[in-house]
Amino acid sequence: MVQYFAVFLILSFFGGLLGTTTSPQQQNDSKLKDLCQRSMMGFPGIPGSNGIPGVPGVPGPHGPRGREGVKRQIGDKGSQGMPGPRGDRGREGPPGKSGPRGIKGMKGERGIVGNPGRKGDKGEKRKSAKASQASVVPQTNWKQCVWKRDTSTDNGKIKDCAFNKLQSNSALRVSFQGNMRVYGSSEKCNRWYFKFNGNECSGPMTIEAVVYNWWPSGSPNLLHHRSFGGYCENIPQGAVRVELWVGQCGRSYTLGDAETGWNSVSRIMIEEVSRSQS
Repeated sequence: MVQYFAVFLILSFFGGLLGTTTSPQQQNDSKLKDLCQRSMMGFPGIPGSNGIPGVPGVPGPHGPRGREGVKRQIGDKGSQGMPGPRGDRGREGPPGKSGPRGIKGMKGERGIVGNPGRKGDKGEKRKSAKASQASVVPQTNWKQCVWKRDTSTDNGKIKDCAFNKLQSNSALRVSFQGNMRVYGSSEKCNRWYFKFNGNECSGPMTIEAVVYNWWPSGSPNLLHHRSFGGYCENIPQGAVRVELWVGQCGRSYTLGDAETGWNSVSRIMIEEVSRSQS
């Protein structure tokens, strides 16, 4: 109330100043008009409550992409950590393949002769029985395979010869007779050898022959009759396939142009004999 009264005094003051320049009648009309306006003005009302917030506006467009940051260098490698605990033992793997058969060991020394045994009782006399023809083992069991053909095989089998070995504790004596040649310039070498059922002899060693040719100033074609052979033990009783092969002398030698049986007869001879003495 005091505030409105102060406002009224200020307006009256400025109205008095303005009235000095107007006529009395005009001043009275202005005062009456101001009184009417002030009488119509009531006391200010109580402020109303806040309205409901409006709907959010549409988002603005994205701003421009900022500049790429400066790439930093990779830091030094850290120190190695402590080793972890030992893992569990893995499962046992499957057994591996069997290795190649080893070389036959050396023959052992002959044992000490034991004391002679007691003489046995004399047996009863019996009638002699005639031995059957099938039980008789021939004194000589041998065979030869003969052919007349020129074979130019350099590395492979030349000929095989089937043989029936009658005893298990006997040995085989094999030999080859025929023409053998190695052709080529510089160093050339070929090896002829026997196989028994697909394997070379191991009792005691292989049966072989080597023909070496070295002619640095040419390539001579020398065809000579040659022969080689030997004894092979540890061959089981029964069918035996004796094979004649030719091949390379070794890794350090070059395989030559071999020829077997040129313009002549070739022979593989096989004989079953008793084992050698100790």
